[in-house]
Amino acid sequence: MTSYRVCWEIDLDASGPVHAARKALAIHRDPGSWATVFTVHGGHRDAHQAVTVDLDPEGADPSGNGTPRVELTA
Repeated sequence: MTSYRVCWEIDLDASGPVHAARKALAIHRDPGSWATVFTVHGGHRDAHQAVTVDLDPEGADPSGNGTPRVELTA
C-alpha cells in the first residue's frame, strides 16, 4: 500500500471553527453532495508534488464512479 494525503477544501461562513467543521462534514457526508474535487499528495516519485483529482469532471454523477480528471497542481 502507498500512503497519500487527501485534502478537500470548502469556504464556509460560520459562527466559529467548530460550526464551520460541522457544516463541512454535513456537506461532505451528504449522498447528493457534489464535493468531488480533491488535492492528493504523495504516492508518486515527487512526494512534494500534488495532483488535483476531479471524480466528476462532467458534473453528471456525484457518486465518483465516472471517469476522473487528474491534473498536476500548480
